[in-house]
Amino acid sequence: MQVILEKDQLKDIFRILKKEYTVISPVLKDNVIQLSEIENINQLPFGFIEKEEKNFYSVEKVEDDFLFTYCRPSIPYKRYLNPTEFTFLKVTKKDGNLEFIEKIPERKYAFFDIRACDLKGISILDDVFINKNPHPDPYYTSVRENLFIVAVTCVNPTNVCFCTSMELSPKPVNGFDILITELEDGLLIEIGSEKGRKLIEKLPHRKASENDLKKADEIEKNCIKKIKRNINTDNLTQIFYLKIEDHHWQEIGKRCLACTSCTQICPTCFCFDIIERNDPIENMSERVRIWDSCFNPSFATVHKFNIRQSIASRYRQWLMHKFAYWTEQFGGFGCVGCGRCITWCPAGIDLTDEIKNFRDK
Repeated sequence: MQVILEKDQLKDIFRILKKEYTVISPVLKDNVIQLSEIENINQLPFGFIEKEEKNFYSVEKVEDDFLFTYCRPSIPYKRYLNPTEFTFLKVTKKDGNLEFIEKIPERKYAFFDIRACDLKGISILDDVFINKNPHPDPYYTSVRENLFIVAVTCVNPTNVCFCTSMELSPKPVNGFDILITELEDGLLIEIGSEKGRKLIEKLPHRKASENDLKKADEIEKNCIKKIKRNINTDNLTQIFYLKIEDHHWQEIGKRCLACTSCTQICPTCFCFDIIERNDPIENMSERVRIWDSCFNPSFATVHKFNIRQSIASRYRQWLMHKFAYWTEQFGGFGCVGCGRCITWCPAGIDLTDEIKNFRDK
């Protein structure tokens, strides 16, 4: 079902969601488009665009009649589904008895303005934590089941975007409750769930015309034309397996700082560690889950021995997991083409260049 709303009704969608959900959306903070809980629709960075290259990021204000001028936030939404740190089990001792308290989140989130790359990232994490996991994660499942997703069609990709190489389009095709494609004279709304239908039914709207749909298709095609970066994924998994001992890994290792930036801002990296925090005075212990990274020296430590002592071997693990191992684990690539790892790598390493290097060798 596709309908048309006036642009002014965007605030009504927000108002309805705010009554039931904690709304998370892109915001402009410290000259970076980030993610945050918002209280007002005007907190979104309307009228701004990102300028992104290798190891470069800036934002600028543009004169444009469109609201959703920017591309996507600098950080992915995964931190609300799989937080950087959280306590999932608490153990207390009273009168000689142990009490085990499982921590399950109760907050209901609405992701307001999520693009195709991040939406695909959530779909991939769904497989990791729920769909293809023999022991579904109760924390992730709880947040996911109470999530409302407002997706938006991209109009201005950055220079590091290569989502089309990963079989995505600027316009999301599924996984949302409602999808907004902004037209010059209104908002084309596609309903993707029963929750989305109930929300839109509360607002005055008209049925989308053929002309409206043509305008939306043209916006999508124009955005695709702007995407210049690409990778060739044909037989890529097999190529990586053949190049697992290639000397080029050592060349990358000389440049890589193992800073973990790429894993922090990747929409699909999910590795974590579990630590214990004990308080003998309070007779209490907490089991805490924290983000980890395959670039950390301790990540591959087994029986006090690190099996990936070189940075080159850690970078190889990361890149091959995305484009080789992941296909065997989950049936597809672990990359969505958002390009964040290119922008935020302090060493200026561009995985699209490195993939071309391996393919051309």
